[in-house]
Amino acid sequence: MIEKLDEILLSQNVVENFYNAYKGDENFRTWLDKTIPEISLCEAQPQNNPWHKYNVLGHILHSVEEINKQTINMTYEERRKLAYVMLFHDIGKPQTHITRMKDGKQIDSFFGHNKKSCEIANNYLHLLNFGMKEMADIQILIFKHDIFMFIKDYPTKNPHWKQLSYGLLSQEIAHLSKTGDGHELMRQLVMVGRADNLAQNEKMTAESLAMLDKIDDMLDDMEQEKE
Repeated sequence: MIEKLDEILLSQNVVENFYNAYKGDENFRTWLDKTIPEISLCEAQPQNNPWHKYNVLGHILHSVEEINKQTINMTYEERRKLAYVMLFHDIGKPQTHITRMKDGKQIDSFFGHNKKSCEIANNYLHLLNFGMKEMADIQILIFKHDIFMFIKDYPTKNPHWKQLSYGLLSQEIAHLSKTGDGHELMRQLVMVGRADNLAQNEKMTAESLAMLDKIDDMLDDMEQEKE
């Protein structure tokens, strides 16, 4: 069944193919619910938040579809790794869900879901035929997938936000280098951030997507300086 899940997650129509299998193939659904039971929790978890238009599982599946568009020319192993990053990146949301008031409206929030998602992924990655290096990459990319929410391409006095700069990127790359090739992982983290944004409410994400494009350009500059 792992091969079937791989085939779905690396397909062009991830959302359609997943739901066709999950609803139409009892053996696949039984296996998946037993192997990764948090998937069904994500299907049941709405996201009443301006940034989202899908429930948690819908967002996850659309994000897998979006990462696949970016990885089309990468090796199968790298494409598979990043597809599973997206599968697990928000899987901890149901377990961190709260409702709160913001701007006079009640919304859903999921503080700390990146850490919970890492914990959940850690329970299953070894069952999904990933090696130690791949598991380490997946873990750090899940843990840091939300950093772009707190990086702004302009000066800010918000204590939770940081201004985009070459120095900030160097710091992030240095942190990622503790796991592997920091520059390469930063490139992949930008891809993860872009896939995440493209699976959200398009009315909210233009600024974030533009910043991710700028980060790619800055990473190009940093690579050229090394040559």
